[in-house]
Amino acid sequence: MKPNSHDMEKTMCRIDMPYGKITLDEKKDPADRFLQAVDESCIDDDFRELFIKYFQNNWQSTFSSPSRIEDVLKQANQENSLPNKCLVLLLSHEVQLSFAFNSYQISGKTLSSPFYDFLVEVKNKYFASSPLALYRGGMKKVAPSYFQFLRWLYGDNYCYSKEFFEDEVLDKLSTLERTHFFWGFFESISLNFLKLGNHQRAKELIRISSSTDYVGPLTKGAQSIVNGLSFIKAWIKFESNSRTKSHCLQDIFYGYHSHWEDILNLTRDEVTGSSDITKQLKKWLDDFRFDCIKLSLINTDLTKASKDEIEVWVREVQGYLTHINVGFSWDELNSDEFKSFEKQKFNELCAEFSHVQMSKWIEWSIQDDFTKILGPKKNSFKQLSACHSRWITTEHFELWKTIFTEQLDLLAVENQLSVLSCCPPYNEGYYSDCFQWWSERFNLLIQTDNFPKHLIPSWTSIALQNGSNEQALPYVDKSIGILRGELSNSTLTGDEIKACHMHLKSLLFVIDKISTQKGLRHRLMLQRFSTEPYSNEKLLMISGALYQGHFYDWYTPLNDLAREWFCILQNHGKEIRLTTDEEFETEFYTAFARELSEFFLSRLRLRKGEKEKDGKYDSSQVIEQSSIWRQGYLKALAELGFDLKGKVHKTVNFTKKSDPDESVRSIAGECYKAVRRHAKKSPSTQDIKRGIVAAEWWLLMCQRHELGLEVKHEEALKTRRNLMRHP
Repeated sequence: MKPNSHDMEKTMCRIDMPYGKITLDEKKDPADRFLQAVDESCIDDDFRELFIKYFQNNWQSTFSSPSRIEDVLKQANQENSLPNKCLVLLLSHEVQLSFAFNSYQISGKTLSSPFYDFLVEVKNKYFASSPLALYRGGMKKVAPSYFQFLRWLYGDNYCYSKEFFEDEVLDKLSTLERTHFFWGFFESISLNFLKLGNHQRAKELIRISSSTDYVGPLTKGAQSIVNGLSFIKAWIKFESNSRTKSHCLQDIFYGYHSHWEDILNLTRDEVTGSSDITKQLKKWLDDFRFDCIKLSLINTDLTKASKDEIEVWVREVQGYLTHINVGFSWDELNSDEFKSFEKQKFNELCAEFSHVQMSKWIEWSIQDDFTKILGPKKNSFKQLSACHSRWITTEHFELWKTIFTEQLDLLAVENQLSVLSCCPPYNEGYYSDCFQWWSERFNLLIQTDNFPKHLIPSWTSIALQNGSNEQALPYVDKSIGILRGELSNSTLTGDEIKACHMHLKSLLFVIDKISTQKGLRHRLMLQRFSTEPYSNEKLLMISGALYQGHFYDWYTPLNDLAREWFCILQNHGKEIRLTTDEEFETEFYTAFARELSEFFLSRLRLRKGEKEKDGKYDSSQVIEQSSIWRQGYLKALAELGFDLKGKVHKTVNFTKKSDPDESVRSIAGECYKAVRRHAKKSPSTQDIKRGIVAAEWWLLMCQRHELGLEVKHEEALKTRRNLMRHP
């Protein structure tokens, strides 16, 4: 038969097993009895060490009996963490700690006792960085006010320290909860002020605002609001350092829980008793608010700030600087004294900013200007903001230049050109150094390997405007040729066409000074490849085309252009000229007409390396591939009548025989006869002028035909005759 379970229990279990190795008899020696209670409670090593350190020699007076020790340690053992075990032990003697706290409240001192000493040890060891955890863990039963609790255990100035605002418990609160907590703390600090009536509060504020840095005998109410305002400054200083708590200024001065509005309500005549005092108090509070803003700006950490966060910070800096103007009249704002004062305040603020803050401020202002300059807004005068002049000083220029260069290098070449096209920031006394650097950077831009061809005209025009003639002149001729190619592109927008013509105006003005021959040829080539007509159906020059956005005032009728050039030459060398005015005029117009003839003739020749075959050539072999324009050039040559030492009649004769177009060959025959006939004459100046007018008339007609536009021939003939009457 198998034994039952009851029999097995009786045979296997000892009746003294629950006591293990515990001594059943209570030890007689007090020290041994204390350790016996500790050992039997099985507390952890660290807690055991602390408990023995503070209570082994005084347990009889503090706990009265071993049973009390065992009960407290048993309760403490139910907690998992060592700090919580310590709190259980402390709260077991709440009365003694309350007595110690009250003693401090009365005398400002705390008498040493085992539990107070143990509390200090626990505070230093486990709650050094989180007094709020210690307070909420049970010490609020001992000290009803957290403010007074902090003063008692952490010191009078702890609430103004960085450690106070970085409390681990506070970090777990939401923004709203955190703000509510701090205003509650402000109420505790300023209690003696807040419990006063409005008139007395105003009186205390007036007393403070009338003293220098709060010097002088202050009442408890005045001292408490001074401490409260100091707490606000500490709040702003340390909260601003955290990007996640960056709304503290808004919460303090405009938030739902804010006491600031209550303080501002004291600035009323019926409360202060005088409008002058009200103004003084308002100014003092306003200055305090802007001091807080400055404090926030100085302590804001921008190391890892986003672009939006930096923008908010910069806007606040600008708002703070604008506050400097408050209270000054218009005349005072424009005085040299105020400008000096404003500069001083600016430099003082910059001196308190870190290198990171200065760099971020400058970088943001540069990026903001780049955005505006490169933005889509049309027909606007785009320049760097005037605020950049503040950086063109001995203190800041090198930093600004470094950041500006870094940001500029991030832009595409086209955008770099747009930025460098602006005038450099101006600051009297430092402008030349900045301008020199700016000009060097601009001049080097065109030498970069990836500089786009289509930007050369823009660069050249701007360089000429900036006075960099030496660097720009080699690119003038090339730029005009590039613009001609751009204008022959029918896909250009109206703004792009306008930009091209604006560049042409400045470039042709310069090329005329270099070589009137090149200036004339460029104008004729531009006319040839223009996608817009220079005249209407009557072959009258379009005077309203500037308004239409297709044709600009750089083009002057050939006879008018010749007249302008003649006047310039006539006035320039009149003293040293050996010929009469009439002879000089004839010589000039002859040279001008011959230059026109050279150009027209060049358009009729074969391309380099091309030869006719069986006495004929193809249109693709001729420099001027359009048969309409070849007819026009032949007509123009006939009107001018210059043979150019036989070159004209030889080329025209070749055209008459070999051109693939019958109309061209026919007109070439007429031109041949006209040139041979005119060669025997000596034309007057008026004859030459008429020849120039007639030649251009044919060019305008060719242009409209080539573009497929209507020509009203009868009206066109009237135009020709009217022009020929007064060349």
